[in-house]
Amino acid sequence: MKGIARAVKYIIFALVLLSLANPVAAKAGISDFFSDFTTSDVTITSDDDFDGSVVFGLYYAGSLVQSQTVALRVKANEPAYRVIIWQQRPQQDYYTAKVSLYNDGKPIETKTYPVSYGTVSLPGFHVVDFSSSNSGVKLLLRPFNPSVADIKIELLDNNNAVYTKTDKDVSLTVNTEITMSWPFLLTRNKNYTVRAKVYTHRLYFEPLVNSYISGFTATEDVELLHDDVEVDEFGASVTIQGNSQVPFDGYIVVNTKNRETGNSKTYRQQMEEILVSGKDDTAGVVWGDIAPGVYDVEILAVNKQNETLDKYETVLRIPDIPVFHESTNAKESPGFLFLFSVIAFVIAARSRRGG
Repeated sequence: MKGIARAVKYIIFALVLLSLANPVAAKAGISDFFSDFTTSDVTITSDDDFDGSVVFGLYYAGSLVQSQTVALRVKANEPAYRVIIWQQRPQQDYYTAKVSLYNDGKPIETKTYPVSYGTVSLPGFHVVDFSSSNSGVKLLLRPFNPSVADIKIELLDNNNAVYTKTDKDVSLTVNTEITMSWPFLLTRNKNYTVRAKVYTHRLYFEPLVNSYISGFTATEDVELLHDDVEVDEFGASVTIQGNSQVPFDGYIVVNTKNRETGNSKTYRQQMEEILVSGKDDTAGVVWGDIAPGVYDVEILAVNKQNETLDKYETVLRIPDIPVFHESTNAKESPGFLFLFSVIAFVIAARSRRGG
């Protein structure tokens, strides 16, 4: 009996050593996988922290057509979701997509997904418009046949989905528009990809899934509101509206040029507010001592890198200043007239903003 007990202990000890030598194979795996010919995604789960990679492959008749490898780091009990975009155009109707999970160059698990192209996977709608920008995304669908779909929008940074929103049970009976604004700030000059994944409901069958992509480069984007531009003998003011989730912390620059003399002046004013989508601010400059004449006026919205984002041009006539004669009641000085002009200009600018 003692010999049997000793043998059982050795077996248990050997099993423990084996599990320690290869801990990952038993605790990391592929929980979900999808692919069409536009994109593919995979979800990896693990009971413990895991560093590895996934290899996406697209096969036709058993031969590899294209592949992509994505490194990943999985935190314990937190699913890791990765997306790729296939780069080559399809040549056939049927393919097989395959994803393999690797650790230290060794495959842990592999899953496949049937991929069809063209009329084989044609949905009951047409994508009229799918466009993305610094502020958000718009998807316009025109149905051929009435249907119901779940529509998932993802903002991708490389292979990571940094934002996801799903509209459930969308009725596709007439032209349907899905719009979304980014609820967070974007990184300047970063390339983003937006993915729409549409699950069309089917009676007695799994949903038909189709994916679509759109891309943009995040940049600052502001607009000079032409209806709120004011240029007169006192100065210039303008309202600037933000149209991007890349913050604009810039200036208005006003250039004036006298048509007769050719004399030019430049006025520069820092914006008080940092502008993002839907936010606006009014800024102005005061000419001070400016000679009478006709001026070409150019108003620019300029960022910190001295790049012009929007421009407005107009013409201004500065009339001759009338000569005031002394009276027994009061004497008007040039300093008083200038101060009065500044006060009047500031009051006018504020009143246009609603106080």
